[in-house]
Amino acid sequence: MGLEPEILVGYLRKEYSLASGQRVLLFCLQILIALPGAISVVTIDETWTYILAIGGVILLVLWWLTFVRYQRTREAAEAARRAALLIGGLGYKMSPDEALAFRTKMTIAAEEAAKAANADYYNTKIAPGPARLAEMLHESAFYSAELQRISSFVMLALFAVLVVGFAAVAFAALPYVEHATALVIMRVILALLVFWMSADVLGAYVAHRGAASAIEQVKTRLQIARKDGYPLDDIMLILGDYNAAVGSAPESVPWVYDLCAERLNRMWREYSDNLREQGVRQ
Repeated sequence: MGLEPEILVGYLRKEYSLASGQRVLLFCLQILIALPGAISVVTIDETWTYILAIGGVILLVLWWLTFVRYQRTREAAEAARRAALLIGGLGYKMSPDEALAFRTKMTIAAEEAAKAANADYYNTKIAPGPARLAEMLHESAFYSAELQRISSFVMLALFAVLVVGFAAVAFAALPYVEHATALVIMRVILALLVFWMSADVLGAYVAHRGAASAIEQVKTRLQIARKDGYPLDDIMLILGDYNAAVGSAPESVPWVYDLCAERLNRMWREYSDNLREQGVRQ
């Protein structure tokens, strides 16, 4: 099975889908890891304390193994995205050595990628060349920026809901509990806030927001390049910066694309149609 552009898209779609599911698992494991620390605040039994400590270590090992797997899957997805853009945009062919290296890096079987192949994944009809690559890159940047922006709002909302919820529970319980019990509740909340302040919640919001801003700059540069006739050197530099922005960004929040796909597809289709009606190539 050759590595045609539609097959590369299949790899891209399957690897990103797998990475999305692994991010959910990582998030759940992070919550479970935080719980033993919070529970240990309220328990004075030595046996249970040891059990919680051992459970925490086991969960930490599971988290590490899942994180390593997630990193490999994410790297595979990024490699597939870069290859799909370059080969689909410029019409290049991989050498046998590069094709072997690519398949080795992927975490899914070629048969799975073939099932997810889609020759119309990118909404472009331009012949291979700098203009086609730029159009594909612009489309990819549009979706990436929107998904990162929406993901930042989701993570900020999640952080706000959790903090407000914890505070409401704590203050609502104060009139009905003894002073010592109130202190225990506060300690539990502080222990859990360590997790919510981590890179998986508040840190994720900052990273999503920064990625959306960086990708918006890529879109602006592509619009300037369009006016200059898409110089290949400029497009390759922009592609490199886009790869850096997306590669350093966290995975978009799971299910965000599924919920927003219809609206995003309509927005991009209208934008593309308007450009073509004006006789302008992206």
